[in-house]
Amino acid sequence: MAKSLRFIHCGDLHLGSPFHDVAAVGSRWERIVGKAPMRAFQKIVQLAIDKKAHAVLISGDVYTSATHNLTAQLDYVRLLHKLAQNNIQVFAVLGNHDPLEAWKARIPFPPNVHIFSAEKIERMPLVVDGEEVAAVYGQSYAKAEQRDNLAWNFARESGDRYAIGLLHTQIGGPSPYAPCSLTDLKESGMDYWALGHVHAHQILSEKPYIVYAGSPQGLDCTETGAHGCYYVEVGPYGTTKVEFLDTSIVRWESTDISIESIESVSGLREAVRFAKEKIRRDIGKPTFLTVNFTGAGSMYQVINNPEATQYWIDSWREEEQGKYAFVMVERLRNMARPKINLTERSKLPDTVGDYLNVADKLAALPPEEMVQALREILRERPEFDRLGAYGKAISDDRLLEAFEKAKWLGMQKLLEDGRG
Repeated sequence: MAKSLRFIHCGDLHLGSPFHDVAAVGSRWERIVGKAPMRAFQKIVQLAIDKKAHAVLISGDVYTSATHNLTAQLDYVRLLHKLAQNNIQVFAVLGNHDPLEAWKARIPFPPNVHIFSAEKIERMPLVVDGEEVAAVYGQSYAKAEQRDNLAWNFARESGDRYAIGLLHTQIGGPSPYAPCSLTDLKESGMDYWALGHVHAHQILSEKPYIVYAGSPQGLDCTETGAHGCYYVEVGPYGTTKVEFLDTSIVRWESTDISIESIESVSGLREAVRFAKEKIRRDIGKPTFLTVNFTGAGSMYQVINNPEATQYWIDSWREEEQGKYAFVMVERLRNMARPKINLTERSKLPDTVGDYLNVADKLAALPPEEMVQALREILRERPEFDRLGAYGKAISDDRLLEAFEKAKWLGMQKLLEDGRG
């Protein structure tokens, strides 16, 4: 390459998407975290301007088409015009949430924007000061599901100085989202793969670079940690430097607190306060927090009381009033267990002992057999039909977690009934 190249790789913007799992967010909280996905993209645009990037690559799912959010589309085009005013090119593919067939407002894009075709792979020149310094290859989704392996169709042309592949894809295993393998991507000859669909940022390979930018803003409690984009510098001889930049407006985090050495409610609440202050110091921006209670201890029964835990959550929220970098406890999860000698208790010839022996027999099965047995138990329950698609979509990990929690909760309930 005769010239250096600077670009930003982002994707899965989901502009206009509301936060999920956030209960009772008041007007003050809304002013701080409202439109967080859009504000995160605004940060990306400003980063591109500040770093004098030559291009912004967007790897699909700009917005969620099912919401028909006109404001999000208007704001998106406004920001594309801002990039145009700074002579920054934009290359984008459409993903499963904004495919070609999805509803879109008829808002014209500025001339600096190229949306790749859904019919075939396109090659577009990336020009800096009148000179082609790289080629960008991409293909969009026509529909929400794309079961073909699009990566097979990517092939670098022999004259390319630097080749970039832009694709919304799920790597590994069968998938309705343009499934492919790392080998498929490597064999295409690209120097850098700008991927979308996975919301966690990760570099899967450095020779060539195969990169998921992740989402610029986590949308719910499953999307913890930093979210942002990648800033890439390519030197005159093709050397590539990649830097992750955090653009999130608000963070989702979780923390584990063991109850093993906690003997009082005040001790429990103090442990949560300590965890909150650590997160506030480390992150320094608005945070929604999930607290996972773990270990075995005498506080197990207390944290199973929904009235008590809701009171704690409400009081912790009150403590955050007036703070910009708030740490709002959004959920408490009881992953703990009673302080009891399980081996000895299961030997007693009573209902609790029988219950624990049945649970132990299930837990002793090989993982696949255990999951199968739990699914069979679930399907036999009369409530299962009411779960509909949700019941069928429960993951193995979620099922195993529910079993572990139910095992201890059921034992506790039986012990309480026995005392009654």
